[in-house]
Amino acid sequence: MSQESYLYQLDNIGASTLAGFFVNFTSSQQQIEQSLLMLEMTPNDNILLLKLQQDIALIQQSLQDIGLDNIQPLTTSLNKLLQAVRLNHLRFETVLSDLFLLAIDDIKVVIEKIIDNEDRCVLMARMPRICESIDAIEKADDINRDEAIKDALLLLDPSMEIIEPSITLSDSLLNLFSTDMPDVEELAAYGVEENDDFIFFRALSEPLESRANYWRGRVHRMLRLALKINDQAGRPVDPNQLAAAIYMHDAGMALLPLETINCETELSEAQRDEIQQHPVVAYELLRYMKNWREASFIVLQHHEQVNGKGYPYGLGENEIIDGAKILAIVDAIDARTHERAHATLLKRPLLRAAIELGENAGVQFSEKWVNIFKEVFQEMRKLQA
Repeated sequence: MSQESYLYQLDNIGASTLAGFFVNFTSSQQQIEQSLLMLEMTPNDNILLLKLQQDIALIQQSLQDIGLDNIQPLTTSLNKLLQAVRLNHLRFETVLSDLFLLAIDDIKVVIEKIIDNEDRCVLMARMPRICESIDAIEKADDINRDEAIKDALLLLDPSMEIIEPSITLSDSLLNLFSTDMPDVEELAAYGVEENDDFIFFRALSEPLESRANYWRGRVHRMLRLALKINDQAGRPVDPNQLAAAIYMHDAGMALLPLETINCETELSEAQRDEIQQHPVVAYELLRYMKNWREASFIVLQHHEQVNGKGYPYGLGENEIIDGAKILAIVDAIDARTHERAHATLLKRPLLRAAIELGENAGVQFSEKWVNIFKEVFQEMRKLQA
């Protein structure tokens, strides 16, 4: 059925029916997200697996009710995969949770694009391949299963590792998570003015990043996202001060002993104290440079939490400056999407970070800035769909 035919059907079912569909879909989506995150802690919970199947079946029925039958193969493939987990044909693991999160979110994005009468929907063209790749996961042997999961994840969210040539994104969004150093023109688009201090900060950040492999490229990723979030809000934070803070925020962390940086067991009390002092060390490095006073406070406060339980000083929401609230969010996003546990498979989807940030909005992170990040995230997802 053509997109025009679907639009005709959607127009005929009435606004109230369509609104009811989205209410039910959102409720099912939230239930699915909660069940998936709980399954990561108890992957053999058959009751949770059954609940997931039921919620996906509800979405499938809702799609049928409004005539969007061509999306149903995706929900069918997801339920088949869950059934394989229930029958112990394969083990539920975190990357499968990522797959389900992305797939359900993609369904919502596709429907929104159809309703908005957007002619081009890349996800619909990829739908048969997505279903085939999900179906292939169960059939794959233990050696090839990770690769099968990776293929499915990349089809659902190409930005996780590569952007397919057929997908046209605006340059700013295409490069948002690039590890390449942004050029002068890209920074200028966000209001950052190149100067000798930035050359020094960048030169300093590169050897600091080399202290741990999973740090490589993170400054450039964080810089782009922080500037984009600030731009989305109308630049309430001076872009130059924000950029300087991004470059320098982990200088204190990189000066810690390697055994603390690379520790994979529980930290000792002394190591925790060292880590909690790293914003102070970076602050001290910046505060003597008279042009970067605001940047120094952004660095100092970026591990504070709006509930007052952060460090180093336990500041509350009204005491933390906006730049630090932005930096706290992009720091957390990069940690969640590039964590060491997934270095051998694939970086984690941004969707997971959005969900986890939402759960901590108003507690660890500023609710205002989490919502602004979500606006940026939704813009990216719609452009990819």
